[in-house]
Amino acid sequence: MLKKDVLLHMTISKHQSIGLIFLAVLWAACGSDKSISDRVALSEVAYYLESNPVYETAEVAYGEVKFSQKSDADLLKAYQQLEKGGYVTLELLKERKRFLSKDSTFVYLVKLTDKSIPFVLEKTDKKATVKTVEYTLDEDGGILVEQTGKNRAKATVTLKKADTDFVDFAEKGANNNASFTKNTYTLRFNKETGWGVTK
Repeated sequence: MLKKDVLLHMTISKHQSIGLIFLAVLWAACGSDKSISDRVALSEVAYYLESNPVYETAEVAYGEVKFSQKSDADLLKAYQQLEKGGYVTLELLKERKRFLSKDSTFVYLVKLTDKSIPFVLEKTDKKATVKTVEYTLDEDGGILVEQTGKNRAKATVTLKKADTDFVDFAEKGANNNASFTKNTYTLRFNKETGWGVTK
């Protein structure tokens, strides 16, 4: 009778061990499954963009700025638009008509106002770097996620383009022909914090 009890106990213990091993393997498999969903990837990109916004920039001269009536007509008009928007003030200092020419030159004192502060990234004594275009995440535009390794993935998202009032100072090019852009971000899995954008 004792022998049967021992055998029964050994059988139960054996089955328990197999069950525990199976659960351990299953847990390990689940723990190592670092696949990323579209929802998580989109959320992480949105979080990353909060502290790493995407924008385009241009340089704007200020202080004493000289304009040619002919060659700088569009540039002067851009400054006048900024003045209307309250971003700069313009004061005409000099006006000179060139001898035997229909062209004239103007010297304006250009001052940046407080309203321009949110758009100014850097400035020197004569030039300011300003935002001309700002991009925001289009959460309805879809996302393409590609798992590139056990701990890594790439996510391509759509960013909507929004012109600022300084857009007239932006370089003209192919980027101006679309109202959006596509950006790809690299994500990495961390055991403690989960998925996050690295760049």
